[in-house]
Amino acid sequence: MPWKRRQRTNRDAYAHESWGTYCAYPQDMESGNIVELLVDGIHAYPAMLQEIDRAQKTILMDSYIFNDDAAGRLFSAALCDAARRGVPVYLIVDAVGTRHVSADFFEQMRGVGVNVLIYRSPKPWRRSFGLFKRDHRKILVVDGSVGFAGGLNIGAQWLPRESGGLGWHDLHLRIEGPAVRELSRLVISTWNTHGGTFPDNRLFLPDILKKGGEYVSIIGSRERKKRGAIRRSYMQAIRRAREYIYITNAYFLPDSGFRRALRNACRRGVDVRVMVPERGDIRAVNMASQALYSGLLRAGVRIFLWKQEVLHAKSATIDGQWATVGSFNIDHRSWRMNLEVNINAVGPNLSGRLKEIFLNDQALSKEITLSEWRERPFLSKLLQRFFYLFRKLM
Repeated sequence: MPWKRRQRTNRDAYAHESWGTYCAYPQDMESGNIVELLVDGIHAYPAMLQEIDRAQKTILMDSYIFNDDAAGRLFSAALCDAARRGVPVYLIVDAVGTRHVSADFFEQMRGVGVNVLIYRSPKPWRRSFGLFKRDHRKILVVDGSVGFAGGLNIGAQWLPRESGGLGWHDLHLRIEGPAVRELSRLVISTWNTHGGTFPDNRLFLPDILKKGGEYVSIIGSRERKKRGAIRRSYMQAIRRAREYIYITNAYFLPDSGFRRALRNACRRGVDVRVMVPERGDIRAVNMASQALYSGLLRAGVRIFLWKQEVLHAKSATIDGQWATVGSFNIDHRSWRMNLEVNINAVGPNLSGRLKEIFLNDQALSKEITLSEWRERPFLSKLLQRFFYLFRKLM
């Protein structure tokens, strides 16, 4: 099969790097990549649309949410134009993420040649029925050589306020280089499982020359493989941390093992900071997350509440040596159920840029202390504990 994984050639050279110890899967690191951090839809959307407009060979796209709104229509028009030019276009969207979108929206795309797969219908009478396992990834690959992945879906929530959107705060990555092949493999694997046979040729997985100096690994969960891979990559990096751990996560519901790793890091003298939304878009998740703050604060974890527009980012930077950006929420669903993808990078470039973003965001946030958190109203404590009971369903 043309998408069969190739043997890594950079493994021995990589193993000698000091930052290799932060990686749970050093053998999956690909050298020779260029990685660009894109902050918010104001930067991510134009970069993505530009690549779609330039496409000459193939487009693969996978998005949990793809709305029929100002943002969705921009991307729909760009994908349709590419299909009309004769570019093979494959789009996967999640049935729950697009539950408010009419079938006509995607039928119009199919009508001009865009191949559309609706992932796992929540309706039990449908052949593709699947209630809890969702495709939560956000991937775009153009011509097999330029890839995007991160936290941004396709919707007006990520458009800036001045463009009629909601200005949600999020992070996305643009990648060029050999690591892009793994993004393509993830989309192809899902299509083969749920959408029929994917074209069996090398058009969608071309050989990619090295473009830069970044070591990158694409950590993605599949239907029955690597369900806990992203969590394991987090845990390895946290356990190796010696200076700082800065985590930004919109839906922060870590399990006991993850919380223990953060507490142990604090005991080693590591500066552990977590940024979460003061008020997220899913109030029940927000409340369940707040049930954990007291224990983390007692252990020495510093918690910052983002007070601006909705925070949707999922990222971390550790010691200026390890960084991750992706779709993975630190919760049970992302760990055990969803299809997710995170991009991990080692070395100072992306990690340093994420630290800069975190500190800038910290200045716009409010730090909570253990003493003031203990003084919150009794009803808030009760509601937080109540919603925490249902954390594995959120």
